[in-house]
Amino acid sequence: MRKELSLGFDIQAQPDEVTCGPTCLHALYQYYKDPVPLKDVIRDVKKLKTGGTLAVMLGNHALKRGYKAYIYTYNLNIFDPTWFKHSSKKIVQFLKEQMEFKHKRRKLQVASQAYIKFLESGGEIRYGELDENLIKGFLKRSAPILTGLSATYLYGTAREIPQFDIYDAIKGEPAGHFVVITGYDEEKNCVYIADPMEPNPLGKGQVYPVSFVRLINSIMLGIVTYDANLLVIEPKK
Repeated sequence: MRKELSLGFDIQAQPDEVTCGPTCLHALYQYYKDPVPLKDVIRDVKKLKTGGTLAVMLGNHALKRGYKAYIYTYNLNIFDPTWFKHSSKKIVQFLKEQMEFKHKRRKLQVASQAYIKFLESGGEIRYGELDENLIKGFLKRSAPILTGLSATYLYGTAREIPQFDIYDAIKGEPAGHFVVITGYDEEKNCVYIADPMEPNPLGKGQVYPVSFVRLINSIMLGIVTYDANLLVIEPKK
């Protein structure tokens, strides 16, 4: 049984504070020998008015380029756990019904529209327990995993004032981030992360190890900033 795996993944530094998602997506394209420029990915990925993007919007970009895309979501703001036993068509119906009832929640409306587009374009919403086996399964078939998570928990930093991108333990709010999971080491019980933030608060460069527990907790706590999921993108061939 293989105890260690590294996909030899490269990632550029994100150009600014809100382009971590497109930078991670660009790195995936480069991994699959797809030579789209970073500036084009940043330009074409749909953005939130508050800044940044959502994993489903990254998935929509990949689907448009002809990739397969799966999202394992833990976002209970958008998805009820009972929905996952139903077909994609039925989930679209549930999303539309929820949008009508919760019409005043702007971010839910935007995210739901993106998920409807994702499902209708051939993307898959999957449900599975977030654990080491789920992560290792994709890595063993040479598929890096793009994930939305809590930067505040991952880095162990103070919360941030988003308007100024400064740390403030009193005035700050939890911050979200995107990274790519690119390998693991069973003996050290860790995963390897490709991080577009350079420098980052951990000071370990752009590819570094973190424990499985810390990664999983960081992903789950992404729900605080709305993204808590795994996005897997693979070529169709």
